[in-house]
Amino acid sequence: MKRKYFRLVLLYAALIVVAVFLAFPFYWVVTSSVKSREGINMNPPAFYPARAQKVDFNLPARNKIFSDGEKKWFLLIDSENLLSNSDSSGAYYLRVDGNLPSQQVVWFPSGKLLQKVENEKEIQFTKIPVYENSETGEDFISVARMVRKKEGGYEELLFTMPAEPAPRPEIRLMSGIRYREHREFYARWENYAETLEGPEATYSSDSTGFLAFMKNSFIISLLAILGQIISSSFVAYGFARLKFRGREFWFVVLLATLMIPAQVTLIPMFSIYKSLGWIDTFLPLIVPHFTAGAFNVFLLRQYMLTLPKELDESAIIDGCGIFRTYFNIILPNIIPALIVVGLFTFVATWQDVMGPLIYLDSPELRTVPLGLEYFRSPYTDNNHLIMTGATLSMLPIAVLFIFFQRYIMSGIATTGLKG
Repeated sequence: MKRKYFRLVLLYAALIVVAVFLAFPFYWVVTSSVKSREGINMNPPAFYPARAQKVDFNLPARNKIFSDGEKKWFLLIDSENLLSNSDSSGAYYLRVDGNLPSQQVVWFPSGKLLQKVENEKEIQFTKIPVYENSETGEDFISVARMVRKKEGGYEELLFTMPAEPAPRPEIRLMSGIRYREHREFYARWENYAETLEGPEATYSSDSTGFLAFMKNSFIISLLAILGQIISSSFVAYGFARLKFRGREFWFVVLLATLMIPAQVTLIPMFSIYKSLGWIDTFLPLIVPHFTAGAFNVFLLRQYMLTLPKELDESAIIDGCGIFRTYFNIILPNIIPALIVVGLFTFVATWQDVMGPLIYLDSPELRTVPLGLEYFRSPYTDNNHLIMTGATLSMLPIAVLFIFFQRYIMSGIATTGLKG
């Protein structure tokens, strides 16, 4: 008995691990949809919406501002020159403009003629990241930094102070330490509003909204579902319930079309659609679905073979012809398989990038996947908005699966019971 329970525990543990592994990409996309541009580019990556913790503070500048005649400098710390082998005394200074710091740090020897300036009382530091010393766990702020060569590589010199500055803060010089930035939870819900405005709006241009892309995808997908259900079920009915010469041969020919790569027929189909004037319309993306898909025909045929022949015989006795038997007897009994075909068709057309990319030119005709591609801009980093758009594009598929999952399972499970 204990051995049986132990096996069950191992089984459930393995299933939980697999479930977490499979759900992680979905979790990553959803959480990334509310990350900021800074948060999505963090290294190492953040597993939740986050941003670097930053603080604003002022440092007393009385008796610490000097001028060399052209520029003004804030005294950081008295130190020898760590960038050379000289042992002469001096100090490191941070260049300031008015009461704002810059990024320039310079060492001046003690003999350098610097004039004290008394007109600035404080230096204002804004949005300075907070770090944590990996060795001591101490939080600190990097007021300024330099880099020096060391043993064929480079080493940072950090001018630091405690994360919570005291009334008279003391700046320290640290080198060779390992540290990591402090992060705080930050969800940027504005991503959704910016995504819905459209890709061109991210660089101040007129743009077709993302809702228009979703409307176009819905139109194409729903009409494709209608076409596949009507055409594929009717063709499958002929192969499954009607007897005619060469039935098995033509069924094999139909299945053989699955072996033809789409790239082989791409150019001929484009030429045909261009001659018909269908380029830059939805017709090339919709009409082919009314000609039955080989895989869907196979799926529905196998499901129809599980239905008893007595249903057809009863319909014939009641005076039903081929078409009435198809509409009144067969279709009501293959609803689970039709739902599976519809869902497969919806997912395929909703996620299709190549078709819209080839046949659609106008921005107002873009579909969701094509619209997401236009968020890749050479002018600005839109990775966070791409994740938001990906989340929006996943919602219809997720909702459909939640509502129709039992039909999917039953439709697939009972398909192919008879050959």
